[in-house]
Amino acid sequence: MAVQVHQVLPFLAYGDAIGNQVLEVRRLLREWGYSSEIFAENWDPRLTKECHSFEEYRHYGRRGNLVILHYSIGGEVNRWIASLPDRVVLYYHNITPARFFYWVNGHMARQCAEARRDLQALAGKMPAIAASPFNAAELTGLGFHVVGVAPYILNFEKLDAGLASPGAEEILRRFARPDLVQWLYVGRLVPNKCIEDVIKSFYYYHAWINPQSRLLLIGTGLGFEEYVEQLKRLTHRLKVEKAVEFAGHYGAADGLAAFYKLANLYVSMSEHEGFCIPLVEAMYYSLPVIAYASTGVPYTLDGAGVLVRQKEFPAIAEVAHEILTNETLRARLEHTQRARLDVFAPEVARAQFRACLEALGQP
Repeated sequence: MAVQVHQVLPFLAYGDAIGNQVLEVRRLLREWGYSSEIFAENWDPRLTKECHSFEEYRHYGRRGNLVILHYSIGGEVNRWIASLPDRVVLYYHNITPARFFYWVNGHMARQCAEARRDLQALAGKMPAIAASPFNAAELTGLGFHVVGVAPYILNFEKLDAGLASPGAEEILRRFARPDLVQWLYVGRLVPNKCIEDVIKSFYYYHAWINPQSRLLLIGTGLGFEEYVEQLKRLTHRLKVEKAVEFAGHYGAADGLAAFYKLANLYVSMSEHEGFCIPLVEAMYYSLPVIAYASTGVPYTLDGAGVLVRQKEFPAIAEVAHEILTNETLRARLEHTQRARLDVFAPEVARAQFRACLEALGQP
């Protein structure tokens, strides 16, 4: 019988960091000769054929298996896992602190608080793999034995393929404006991402430096509609509502890469990131990056892009202007970002994941 390495998680989402990683890891495990399935408590209907209910795992469970628990918020899976006879390793993507959500989504805040509490209860009961050194440090502080860091296996080919999709054609038709300087943010519209600070920085650039500019916000605010409404009210108050586009959610297959291709600058003011994949995607498409130096962001950039350590919005606007008009600076940023990108090459990420399996004694 083939060695079995399965994955379990509370929710298999379509197009998010965890969901994409789970699918990539399964493909990799099967390529290496393991029998590998995905078990979830809940899943996006578009992924029905990709997973089984976690309750079905009773037909697979045995002592010789290795189960990878992708730890995230929600449900019973995080507690149910302790009842398995299999060896379990926790893969940690990070849990956003509840304080970011109390004021706008109490249910999400409670889920985050419970997940952080339950995570601490698992310390010492199973080894762990971290998606970044920032996550590894958090786990170590809780008392976990971290066998290694295995960053996301990023599928740049899938992003590139999306450029030939009808979605990409529609994006270019709607948003390509060579006469405008376009700032870009990609990710969920949720409070820890501090989209309001991106908008404030853009306001100073648009109002005082270059009115021929636009900010593209790509992502969903599902469950955080009140927060999105506050963002829209902010654009109205600052009189930039016509220059800020809430474009909605796009995945790789929907042509997401087209936004990276048509933008001039990527800006993140997030205050909590375990890793922040859009920073790497922006670097892949040679888009200069400005990012607030919080949590996992300094590791992901590590000398590439421009790290901002204080949120002085007029100064951020000036930095943006310098990047966009100084060809020597922009070329240097492109060079450092391209060099940093080598660290996240798919073959490097695969090797790091394999090293974690070997550290667990997996042949």
